[in-house]
Amino acid sequence: MYQILNIFRKDLRRYWREIAVSVALLVAYAWNDVKGWAGERNVAAYGGIGGLFSYQLLSGLETVLLPVAWAFLIVRVVQGEALVGDRQFWITRPYEWKKLLAAKVFFVVLTINLPMLIVDSVLLAKAGFPPAHYVVGLLWMQLLFLLILILPIATLATVTASVVQMILAVLGIVLYMIGVAALVSVIPSSGFSDPADSLQFALLIATCVAVILWQYARRNTSGSRWLIAGLAVAIILILVTTPYNSIMNREFPRLGAGEPIPVQLALLPADTSQNAQISNNEKEIVIQIPLSTSGIADDSIVVLSGVLVSLEGPNGWRWNSGWESHGTSLFPDQRKTQVEFTLKKKIFERIQSDSVRARISIALTVYRDQNRREFVTPPGEFPIPDVGFCTTEASYLREIHCRAPLRTPSSLLITSDLSETTCAAREGESRAANHKIARNWNHHSDSGPAEFGISPVKSLDLFPWAEDYASSRVISGICPGTPLTISNPVLVQQSRTELEFNNLRLADYRLPPVRTEGGGFGVFITH
Repeated sequence: MYQILNIFRKDLRRYWREIAVSVALLVAYAWNDVKGWAGERNVAAYGGIGGLFSYQLLSGLETVLLPVAWAFLIVRVVQGEALVGDRQFWITRPYEWKKLLAAKVFFVVLTINLPMLIVDSVLLAKAGFPPAHYVVGLLWMQLLFLLILILPIATLATVTASVVQMILAVLGIVLYMIGVAALVSVIPSSGFSDPADSLQFALLIATCVAVILWQYARRNTSGSRWLIAGLAVAIILILVTTPYNSIMNREFPRLGAGEPIPVQLALLPADTSQNAQISNNEKEIVIQIPLSTSGIADDSIVVLSGVLVSLEGPNGWRWNSGWESHGTSLFPDQRKTQVEFTLKKKIFERIQSDSVRARISIALTVYRDQNRREFVTPPGEFPIPDVGFCTTEASYLREIHCRAPLRTPSSLLITSDLSETTCAAREGESRAANHKIARNWNHHSDSGPAEFGISPVKSLDLFPWAEDYASSRVISGICPGTPLTISNPVLVQQSRTELEFNNLRLADYRLPPVRTEGGGFGVFITH
């Protein structure tokens, strides 16, 4: 224990400047975060240059500089006792590698994790959330921070001899990630890879731990680097060999005989009024298939989680889009939706006038809209159960801005009848017709006690959107006195359905390309 403390004190004396900079940046981040709750985020967004420099710019700089300062501190302290090369002076002291590693871990915990934990507790208290009620969440944030940021940086620090080598290693990883992203973009159905993602994360953590232990115990830099290279190859192999279709078939099974279909979908006539010639600049053609919707239960929400389109043309021609994430939410009062997919220009030109058979597989996620309660938006600051403290923002959007402890709610739906809004009309706006419903649904699958991030106070903006409110220029938004319905939809079923359409002429369903027109300071987007 004496040797651990001796190494720790030595590192404190040697790297006190790096520690001071990181702590100062952390305090500045916390100070600016509090200013954001006080409404300066609004001034920054709508108040011109002064607001921009007072909040948004500072917030962005601190969010980037603080992790960089932490990374620099970790690299400096790890490389203080060299693990790369054959001239490790610390071996002759003699240092025991286990105690040296323990001292480095102790240093990181006390100079990074502990200040962050203290600041997070202060931020929670300042935001009105007693830190003692969120101990598990605060510790969970530290664990996420350790696994996602500190552990990979420390791993790279153990296999590099200097800060310059570390920077080059990071650049190499960035290039690798760009390549992996490009590979993922051409693998069909690769967007549905939750089991594969979990396996990749587990391999990353295991490799980082193994490399750190091996470097401190054996100082076998070449072997450690080969281990990291093996991880990079393994990730690519997992991406290429993952059976994405099997994952979808398991997670979204077909409806059995006699099971009710959550939503009835039928083909709508094509709108051919906007068809235009294909320009030379177009590389891909967007096909939009309009569908009618009906049969959704009054207490249900149906999400089109994924779509797979298969086309069969004359002479045995076949094409498959692979599963693509969709995410469209269908509510009981909704009467239409659409499915979009893209074709390469050459493929479209080949079959655009032919009659093709289209088979559309749709992955459906059904939610039950439960715990509905009426809510009249009060003035000033007010609590929303299971969310946090909220205010109606005096901004252009006229939204509700909330601050939540540790994480945003996993499922929160607000519903508003635009005809009942209490917001004042602006120039060109008119009152909406009765029962013009607008919604905002915040939902995600993360079920942990806290989200990853520096600040424990999470922001949530609630603004109800209607499908066509912007085009009709109706009064929208939430102001004091606006009645809302708040609910918490829960997942109840995942299934898959298929639609088949014969004699489909793709040219009729082509979505015209977006064109930008403008001059001076104005830009207009048209189809």
